[in-house]
Amino acid sequence: MREEVNDSVSVLASFAPGPRNTVRVTPHILKWQGRKYNLSTMGLYHPERRGDKRIHIFEFSCDTTKFRLELDPDSLMWTVTEVFYA
Repeated sequence: MREEVNDSVSVLASFAPGPRNTVRVTPHILKWQGRKYNLSTMGLYHPERRGDKRIHIFEFSCDTTKFRLELDPDSLMWTVTEVFYA
């Protein structure tokens, strides 16, 4: 089942040097609706332009639940936009 949401969430992430003077961002723990999810398997990452703004999109799974997260690099705010339940 797929659910579209638009909720601000807390994310524990690591930031490490990447190729060509970039920063590699890896989410590890998601706190959403009072629960903590250990994000284990990365499915997708891509940046997306929305007007003059750049948004970073991640898909991760925790057991049988998959999350689509967006990171706004200007505000450093995380948003969960989709949840897939098995």
